Amino acid sequence: MKRPLGILPAVFALALPGFVYADSAAKAETARSTVAEVAKESPSVQTAVEGAKGARATAEQRLANGELLYRSKDYMRAQVVFSEILEEFPGTRSEPDALWLRGETYYESREFLSARRDYKRLVDNASDPRFNPYLGRALGRLVDVSLRTNDLTGLDDLFAKLNQVPSSQVDAGLNYAKGKAYYARKDFVSSAQAFQAVGPGTAYTHQARYFEALIVMRQAQLSSRKVTNGAVAAVDYKPAIEAFRRVTVLEGDSDDHKDVIDLSHLAIARLFYEAEQYAQAAEAYGKVGRDSKQFDTMLYELAWVYVRQGDVQRAERALEVLSIADPSSPVLGEGTLLRADLLLRSGSFRKALELYETVKGQYDPARVKVDTFLTSTTDLRVFYEKLSQQQLESLDQGELPPMAVQWAREAEDGPMAFAVIDDINQCKTLLKQSYQLVDKLNALVGASNRVRAFPELLAGEQKALGLLNRLTVARVALADGLDEEEGDVQGELRQVRDRRRELQKALAGIPTNAVEFDARDYDGTRQWNKVSQELSRQLLEIDQLQAVVNGLRRVLRDDVARGKARNPTDAARFQAELDTNERELKQKQKEITELRRQVEFGRAQVGLGDARYQADVKNRKEFREVLAREVSLAAAGQGGTGARNYAQRVSSTLTQADQEETRLVAAFDALETQVAAKVGELKEKIERERTLLTGYEQRLATLDGEAQTLVANVARRNFGFVRDKLNNMVLRADVGITEQAWEVREEEIFRVSELQTERARQESALDDELKEVLDDSGPTK
Repeated sequence: MKRPLGILPAVFALALPGFVYADSAAKAETARSTVAEVAKESPSVQTAVEGAKGARATAEQRLANGELLYRSKDYMRAQVVFSEILEEFPGTRSEPDALWLRGETYYESREFLSARRDYKRLVDNASDPRFNPYLGRALGRLVDVSLRTNDLTGLDDLFAKLNQVPSSQVDAGLNYAKGKAYYARKDFVSSAQAFQAVGPGTAYTHQARYFEALIVMRQAQLSSRKVTNGAVAAVDYKPAIEAFRRVTVLEGDSDDHKDVIDLSHLAIARLFYEAEQYAQAAEAYGKVGRDSKQFDTMLYELAWVYVRQGDVQRAERALEVLSIADPSSPVLGEGTLLRADLLLRSGSFRKALELYETVKGQYDPARVKVDTFLTSTTDLRVFYEKLSQQQLESLDQGELPPMAVQWAREAEDGPMAFAVIDDINQCKTLLKQSYQLVDKLNALVGASNRVRAFPELLAGEQKALGLLNRLTVARVALADGLDEEEGDVQGELRQVRDRRRELQKALAGIPTNAVEFDARDYDGTRQWNKVSQELSRQLLEIDQLQAVVNGLRRVLRDDVARGKARNPTDAARFQAELDTNERELKQKQKEITELRRQVEFGRAQVGLGDARYQADVKNRKEFREVLAREVSLAAAGQGGTGARNYAQRVSSTLTQADQEETRLVAAFDALETQVAAKVGELKEKIERERTLLTGYEQRLATLDGEAQTLVANVARRNFGFVRDKLNNMVLRADVGITEQAWEVREEEIFRVSELQTERARQESALDDELKEVLDDSGPTK
């Protein structure tokens, strides 16, 4: 009975998960089986590489991923996915699909020139059956790009190609594009024919009918210019009004279609206003709903209709609704002045004065900023640089108020001039980001974890390293068994054992499978995430402090606008303190931006091959050597009889582990050789891209220099218009304030005059009554 009881601990040890074997023989057997399993799995290293290659997403899968990003409006990432498909899978069925979707992504991102390049490529390859289905849609988009970039020079070529589109591809979208192209060329007859070809129930029906109404209006205006007997014929807008009414009865089944319907109501109202039919105009304006994008414009124009009708009260009410419904409306300033004028005429002097002062307080600081910006330099190059920097940075922090910039953009030639500035700034931003990406790639290929750049090789190295670590785990099991057999040892064996135990602790937790590798990478990334979160917290604190600074600046401006007296010395001191604090906040923001960049580099260097893995390699090699020396000493009898027998028994296992490790290290080194070769190729590509970026930067600098004079002149002129407009609004507010004071004075004078007249009348009546009393009393003695 003693023998069965003697094996119970071993049985329980095998049954309990995670239980450390108490029997050295069991540990030796476990180590032996582990080494055998590793030997069996050693050939799977190359299999892992091939499996990773096969696991790469196909062109169709990437296309689906890119389309999901496009539909979710993540255009930047979608562009990257489609570009990868075009580079890695040329000649496949997915190539035209990726090209079309990338063009659409560029178009939605308002990168029209890049979009035009992809659309033209689709059109040029239309003879290829893979590209042919996109011919009609690509030509339609090319028309849109020409109109949006105001480049009508290529429309003639597009007309020729539009007529070559197969009938199977002629749809509502293509006819609508043809109509817009003819309309841009002022060929109203051909344009009307194209729009009429857009049938009902399509996505372009509302827009096509709206353009048809515009054509009817244009033709009516052209016919009215014919002079008969020296007089210009009156414009007959009735056909145009009926055409716009046909648009208003269509169903508003989308936001775009609702907007077209509202624009049609506005067009009808404006035509009635031109015809001086104000009642009908007011009725048409009233059909624009509160949720419309045109609601603010409708209210302002409706107020003028009421003014023409002489209904001051309803006009003032419409403008009051405008001030409440859309405080950021671009017509609010003009509307507020008109409302103040109406209140002044109706005798509401106090309320009119409040509105005049509100306009002056809002637009006078903007006028001062624009005037300061214009008079700061006469050098067009300096002016252009300041304006470019203004646009590149946040408008809230710049010298110019956003309202003034928007007005300058909308002035004559403003869209094209500012488009040049925007495009150049965008190119500068993209070049900066590209240089940062090049630096990041160089850091990656130069880092110890560079294998991360090649997923298939990473899979192979991870497999090999996992097997090597499993051999180390087997050696640890043998070392634990040796600890149980050794007694109190002295001399060299004690020193060797102590060192082995130190290394054994250092090797605890080394990853042996994919899950453990991912967990280690997650731990490394989490450390950097903590740093990033702290930086985000500090950035939030900086934003809060910046908001406080902006609030204090606004308080100072509002005090000046309200005429509140403040000591000039104190005001200057406050401004100096705010400027100092703002400079310090901007410096902190720059430091955090740089730290964030370093954090990104740190995250990129987490993974197989980083400092932790290098320490594992060093400790693993030394542990192997120290354990071999310890086993050798124990086999020589220095650790006692039990240790000697155990060492002799496990020597074969250690030898087999050494052999397997040699093969795995060779396989790992072979993969590293492939990594080095790929890194060399990648470095060459990166250097070529850097050279191209340098060329792009130089070319951009040349174009920027060529554009400076023209764009600066246009921008300077437009800002002059803005300054004049602001001056006019401030002047009107000042005149209104003066008129209000004059009206108040005239009213007071009139009241005094009336009181004096009434007093004279009463005195005259009293005199008359006194005379009558005296007459009745008889002659005096």
